[in-house]
Amino acid sequence: MNQPDRNSDPKSIIENGCKILGISVHADAAEKMMIHFALLREWGEKINLTALSDPQEIAVLHYLDSLAVFKVLPVTEGMSVLDIGSGAGFPGLVIKIANENIKLTLLDRDAKKIVFLKYAASVLQLREIRFLNISVQTLTENPDRPAYDVIVSRAFSLRSEWMTPLGMILNPRGMLVRMAGPASRKEDLSLPGFELENMWEGHLPFSSHFRRIILYRKIDPS
Repeated sequence: MNQPDRNSDPKSIIENGCKILGISVHADAAEKMMIHFALLREWGEKINLTALSDPQEIAVLHYLDSLAVFKVLPVTEGMSVLDIGSGAGFPGLVIKIANENIKLTLLDRDAKKIVFLKYAASVLQLREIRFLNISVQTLTENPDRPAYDVIVSRAFSLRSEWMTPLGMILNPRGMLVRMAGPASRKEDLSLPGFELENMWEGHLPFSSHFRRIILYRKIDPS
């Protein structure tokens, strides 16, 4: 495990961590992540956005963790992404910052977090973001529900009974990104209605935190 210098700033950790992961992040994106980072700490004094307080841990366990999605996700121009349980913007807002061509929807049941996300997106001048202050069940049960190319979540448990509802809000051959921890080593990785297409596993740079990022593809019933 590589350890960051105790004086390493979050931006350097993110940039060097991306190099270790083999993920390309341009300088403007890194600067915007630092603006989001500052907002996260400022607003964190008012509302509960993260349990972490150490800047180095936030850089690794929030930002690098979110960016690890790019280890498996093939991004295309105008791809529509739904982040379920967005919280402070991990991973959705971070991957939007890294690739602004993504059309992003952030969903969270906590109204205060949606307020934060809207403010952060405005400060960062990010476009093509939709905010939903509802439950995922409300979304899936809506007869006029939208359909997405990708669903991603750090907060949502991908239980088998959820696969059919989630499949209903995915486009044909849509993708589901599962962000799992050490417990997944003992799990059956199969999901009904989906095929496992790609997977990355390893420890996040500068930490002992094991992560498994799994990409599933919706099975075409035809």
